[in-house]
This record gives sequence, C-alpha cells and structure tokens, in this order.
Amino acid sequence: MLPTDFYFPLLNNHLPPSWNIDERMRFFCAPFRNRSSNPEEWIHKYQFWHELINSWSSYYALCCFTLSVVNANFQRNSQKISCLPTVWQELYRNGEIISISDFLKEPSNTWIGWMVDIFIKKSTFWIFSKVKGYILEPNFNMTEKYVYLATVKELAELILLTVNSKNDNKLLSLSKLTKNCIKQSSNDRITEENIKLALIWLRRTKQAAFRVCKGDNSYNLLVKISSNNVEDVTEIDEGIYTLTQQEYIITKCIEELEKKRNEVILKAKLSLKNGLRQVAKSLLRKKHELDKCIEKRSITLHNVQKLLSSIDDAHYNTNTLAAYKAGCNILKKFESNGLTEDKAKDTVNDLSEIFEDLNEIKSIMIQPVLTVESDFELEKELTEIMKSTGSNLSTSAMNTNQLLNILELPDLVDLDLDGPRINVIS
Repeated sequence: MLPTDFYFPLLNNHLPPSWNIDERMRFFCAPFRNRSSNPEEWIHKYQFWHELINSWSSYYALCCFTLSVVNANFQRNSQKISCLPTVWQELYRNGEIISISDFLKEPSNTWIGWMVDIFIKKSTFWIFSKVKGYILEPNFNMTEKYVYLATVKELAELILLTVNSKNDNKLLSLSKLTKNCIKQSSNDRITEENIKLALIWLRRTKQAAFRVCKGDNSYNLLVKISSNNVEDVTEIDEGIYTLTQQEYIITKCIEELEKKRNEVILKAKLSLKNGLRQVAKSLLRKKHELDKCIEKRSITLHNVQKLLSSIDDAHYNTNTLAAYKAGCNILKKFESNGLTEDKAKDTVNDLSEIFEDLNEIKSIMIQPVLTVESDFELEKELTEIMKSTGSNLSTSAMNTNQLLNILELPDLVDLDLDGPRINVIS
C-alpha cells in the first residue's frame, strides 16, 4: 500500500476500453521492441501510455512525481509494467518532463544574462543532451522527481483565469490563491505545492511575482498575479498586506466581542425577570469589561485604518508628483526646441503686423474703381446715338410691313379643294 502522499489511483471512468482486455494489456505492458522494426506499433503503444499519464496528472492536478509513483499507481492486477521506463525516456527527450532541480533554477534578470543563457548555455546543453540521448540511453532514478510541464501550464492558465480588475497586481497569500483556483475549477484536489510550481512557470513569463513573508510562527508566500506585466513584491507591499490582515483580524475580534456583549445583556435581562438581581449585577460587570475591550480594539482598528489611509494618500501623492515631474520635463524639452518668452513675443508682434497689412489691403480692395470719362459725356453720346438711329428704325419698320403684305397667304376658302384625290386601299 502506497503512502497517502503518493497514492493517486486510476479511476475506472478515466481508463481506456482496452484496459479490461487482458490480451491487449499484455501487449501494452510488455517492453518496447525495436522502433525501426515496426514504427506504427511503437508509436501506438507510446501514445497509449502518454495519454493515460496526461489524463491522470490533469485529474489530480499533479505537477511533480517520480517514475516509481507512476509505476505503483498504474498497476493492473499485479501485472508488471515493463515499458514505463521507455515512456519516461521519450517524455524526457520531447521536453515534456524536466527534473525538479532544473525547473527550480532562477532565470537571468538582465537582458545580457538572458541572451547568454538562452543562446549559448541552453542551446549547447540541449545539443549535448540530444546527442547523448540518442547515442546512450539515459538512466533515470526511479525516486527522482520530475515536473510534468503539461499540468504546470494547465494550472498556470487556471491561475490567470482567477485574475480580475480587483486583484490584478494585488498582493494575496498562497492559501487564498489556492482557494480561488479550487473555486474556479471546482477541483478540490489542487494543492498549494502544485500551485507553487505553476507560479514559478508564470514568473518566467513575467506574469507572477512572489515573496516569502515571515509571520509570527511560520512563513507565508505572498503572490502578485497579472496577465500583462506583473510588478515585483516590495517591502511596502508586504507592510500594506500585514496592516490589511491586521485590520481584518481586529474587525473579526470586535464582532465576536459585540456578540458576547449582546448575549450578556440578554442573560442579565432574563436574570432580572427571574428575580436574580445579584446574577444580573455580575453580568453587568462582565458587560462593562467587554465594553472596555471593544473600545480598546476600536481605537486600535481606527489607528490601523488611519495608517492605511495615509499610505494610500502617500501613494497617490507620489504618483501625482511623478506626473508633475514628467510634465516639467516635457516643457523643458519644448524650451530647448526654441519655445522662449522673447521668441513668443516676437512671433506675436509679427502676427499683429501681418494682420494690420491684411486689413489695409482688404480696405483698398473694396473701394470703387475711378473711371476717366464722366457720366455727363456718356449721357450726351447716348443721346446722339438715339437721334441717328431713329430714322433707320422707321424705314426698317416700313420695309417689314411691305414684305408681310407680299407674303400674305390666301384664306382656306379660296383654295380649290376639288382637285384629284388619292384613293387609299385599306
């Protein structure tokens, strides 16, 4: 029997149909033959175990496990599975699993370090690993932990789904994040350990940042999540988170004290009703003690809330000051490009002169044009023209009347209409 931490049995509804066929399972559990002899059979067998491992890991949200754990949980009627080491080797060659030590390595923070790491170190190591893997069969320790990247990426996408406008780039604890993921997926098999591995993956893509915060008796992991560009967790964020948590604890404490106070008041009333005055007095004394505790807690809560409000104001003032500085820098750039007081005055004066010249031109353009000849001389010439053309007009009128008399047509009654007719044959 496996320990609870390593017991993840295969469920019947996740098993393929061939799992219950003994003849088929003898083929799938047997060692792999040479791939070149029958490639299709080799690939079919590998895909069977690959899909089974993938569904098993996804169901339990299991990101890190050993070959021995897989072998123990995949047992079928005490049948030995001899092919799993080959499946494990192929997963490693395809980059689908990675050792936990390699996965936990910190990525480079600078561009130069990142370029050296990606283009020199990792590429050289990858080529060396590929050549070594194809020349020599890699030996795997059955108890060495490997990270299954498909489940890590699946959990990382689930974490990003929990991000909204309220908690984007906001600090929250690992336990709170785990609860959000369980609520989002309705999968209560998600654990904090697997969420940690998904957070490490998101940190590589600049979508997660976290910081270990030391509490009273334990350590707490504080996390920031953002789908775009996450901000680093600073000491200021840690201090704000501590104050926020303290505010929540004090508020809950006051609520409990007020509930007890109300219960004591009810008991005192019942004691008076039953004639137990001494009991009622002792209850009143207890009520007074509770009132003092509530008052002290209220003062503490007010101070914490005042601190949080002051921090918010300081944050707002800092952003405002940064905006002012940015505006000043922009204005200085304009001044360096020629925006000065003297140049502005000169430009305004030039504009005034130009407008004055334009107004003068406009007033000149709307004045009437002066003619050389006077109206009197023109009227005199028109009178002479009329006198010389009067006789010509009467003569032409007479000629026109004579022409009309000559061309006058006879009436219709005078025309001979008895001429020959043309018969129209219909």
